[in-house]
Amino acid sequence: MAPRVCSRCAVNRAILKRPKTLEQLCKECFFLVFEEEIHETITNDKLFTRGEKVAIAASGGKDSTVLAEVLTTLNQRYDYGLDLFLLSVDEGIVGYRDDSLETVKRNQQHYRIPLKIVSYAELYGWTMDQIVKE
Repeated sequence: MAPRVCSRCAVNRAILKRPKTLEQLCKECFFLVFEEEIHETITNDKLFTRGEKVAIAASGGKDSTVLAEVLTTLNQRYDYGLDLFLLSVDEGIVGYRDDSLETVKRNQQHYRIPLKIVSYAELYGWTMDQIVKE
């Protein structure tokens, strides 16, 4: 059986079939369609106003990384005029949050947007490790 061709560009090999539309898309077309749908939602639902400061919750996982990628890309492409920044919470769990905070810091450098890390210690005066010990 011959590889299926992307239903959008009709050039590249399709790598996935979207359950929503049943379109068979190549990687490049999938990214474009995904970004277009998010842009339509942002503009149709008037989610943001130019000049707004928008926090992107950043855990260091794949979901928040994709969100940072897409919002940064669309903000530049469509000139939303948003003041984006990453916001991460350090719960104070040794060995748990350390690695993901390093990922968030790398994301901050990659996307070139500010990063604010708040900790339970600074917000509440205690860490999760301290609470668990009690």
